[in-house]
Amino acid sequence: MLQRLLIRRFGPLPAGLVARIAAATVEEIETWGDRVLEARTLDEEVFRP
Repeated sequence: MLQRLLIRRFGPLPAGLVARIAAATVEEIETWGDRVLEARTLDEEVFRP
């Protein structure tokens, strides 16, 4: 579901990012999922530390 939301918001995802999502913990995915709702940029706002 996270990938679908990201693609709808930001377009096709780089392969490295797809791999990062696949290897992520549940907590990371939940955090990124929350951030995607308000993020303006993929790298700096969704996947920031």
